[in-house]
Amino acid sequence: MVRTVHPKGVSQKKKSTAKGRRQSERPSGTAGRGSSVRAKEYASVTPANGAAAGNSSVRYERVSGAKTPVKNSAGGRAVRKTRKRVSSRSAAAKKTSVKKQGFIRDLFVFDGAKGEIDTTFLLLVGVLTVFGLIMLLSASAPTADVKFSKSYYFFIRQFGFAAVGAGLMLMISKMNYKKLKKFAVPLMLFCIVLLTMVFLPGIGVSHNGSRRWINLVAFEFQPSELTKLAISMFFAALIEDKRYDITKVKGLFQFGAWMIVIAALMMLETHVSGTVVLCAIALCIMIAAGANIKIIFGGGAALGACGLLFLRLNPVRWARVINFMNDPLTGDRQSTGYQVIQSLYAIGSGGIFGKGLGQSVQKFSYLPEPYNDFIFAIVCEELGLIGAAFIICLFAGLIMRGIRIALEAPDTFGTIVVVGIMAQVAVQTLLNIAVVTSTIPNTGVPLPFFSYGGTAIMILLMEMGVVLSVSRQSAKNAVGKE
Repeated sequence: MVRTVHPKGVSQKKKSTAKGRRQSERPSGTAGRGSSVRAKEYASVTPANGAAAGNSSVRYERVSGAKTPVKNSAGGRAVRKTRKRVSSRSAAAKKTSVKKQGFIRDLFVFDGAKGEIDTTFLLLVGVLTVFGLIMLLSASAPTADVKFSKSYYFFIRQFGFAAVGAGLMLMISKMNYKKLKKFAVPLMLFCIVLLTMVFLPGIGVSHNGSRRWINLVAFEFQPSELTKLAISMFFAALIEDKRYDITKVKGLFQFGAWMIVIAALMMLETHVSGTVVLCAIALCIMIAAGANIKIIFGGGAALGACGLLFLRLNPVRWARVINFMNDPLTGDRQSTGYQVIQSLYAIGSGGIFGKGLGQSVQKFSYLPEPYNDFIFAIVCEELGLIGAAFIICLFAGLIMRGIRIALEAPDTFGTIVVVGIMAQVAVQTLLNIAVVTSTIPNTGVPLPFFSYGGTAIMILLMEMGVVLSVSRQSAKNAVGKE
C-alpha cells in the first residue's frame, strides 16, 4: 500500500481554503451541521468595503444568543458599538423595571422556599371567628330588631368587617414581616395623632360618656384598636435595634415615657379598659425582652396608683369599684350593679348544657348590650358550662400556638411582635371573662372574635395575619406540619 504524503504548506493551504468555504456557507443554511437550525442563529452583516461574505477575515460573534459575522473594519466596529448601545439601553430599562418591582417583591413572600403558614393557628382563628359570628347573631338579634327593625343588622355589619379582615389577614400572611419594621415608628406616630383627633369637634364621637371614636361617615373608627398593634411593632423595632437598653433603668424609663404619653391620651378618652390592655401588652413585651422584673413591677405599681386616683376622681367608675367590693346581689342592683347582676343570672340559668343556641332569655332587654362586652354571658346561658369551657379551650390553644410561633421566630422583631399580639388576646380574654363573672369590677373589655365592633375584628384579624407571616419564616419552617 502506497501512501501519498503532501507537503506541509499544501496541506495548510487546503485546510484554510476548506475553513473559509465552510464559514461562507454557514449563514446560508444550506451546508454544515444543523443547516436550517443553525442558519437562524446567525445574522448576516454586509461588510462596509463590499467584500464577499466568505472572506476568511470575517469572524463570527455571538450576541444575545446568536452569532453575527463582523468584518474587522470601521463598519464592523460601528455595528458592534450600535449593538452595545442597544444592549445597554435594554439593560438599563430592565434594571429600572426590577427596581420598581423590588419593593413589592421584598414586601411579599411568593416563593415556597419561605415555608408554609401554621395551619393549626389558622384553623383556630377560623373556628373562633365563625363561632363568634354565630353567637353575635344570636345575642344581637332582639336588640337589632327593636332598634333598627332588622334582626341581622349587627350581624351583617360585623360579617362585612370580618370578611375584609380575613382578606387582609391572608394578604399580610404572604408578606415578609421583616419589611414591616420600617413602618413601626410612622404607625406609632400616626396612632398618637389619631388618639388626639378624637377630641376635635365634628371628628370625635362620644358614646356612653366616653369619647373614643372617629367619625369616618361610613363607619366609626376606634384608634385604640390600631394602637394595640402599633405598640407591639414599635417596641419590637426599638428592642431589636437596641436604641434603648431595656435591661437598665434608663432604658426602661425611655420605654415608660412612650407609654405615659399613650396612657394619658387613653385616660383622657375615659378609656380605662383600653389603657389597662395597652399597659399589659407593654409589660409582657418588656418581660419577654429580658427587662428587670423588679423594676417593671415597681413601675407598674406606680401606674396602678395613678389609675386608682383617676378612678377615685370619676364618680361613675368609682361607684363600680364600690359595688364590686360589696356583695353584687345586695349592692346597687338598679344602676351600677345592674349589668353584672343580669350577667350572673344568665350564667346561672345556663347550667351545664345550656338552654340551646338562640334560646337565651336575658338577651331580651334584660342584659344591656348582650352582643358587646357581655356576650360571654349569653354563651354560657345558651351553651352552658360545656360550651363555655370549649370556647376557653379554643382561646388557650390559640395563645399557646402563638407562643410557640414566637419562640421559633427567626429574629427578635418577629418574636416580640408575636408576644405582644398574643398578650393582647390573652389579656382581653381574661379580663372579659373576669368582668362577666364579677371577678373584677366592670371595665368594659371586649371579648376577641365575639364582641361586636367592626374596627376591633378587622384589626384583630390583621394581627393574626402578622403572626401567620412570622410562622411562614419560622426557624423550623414547618410549624404547621408537625
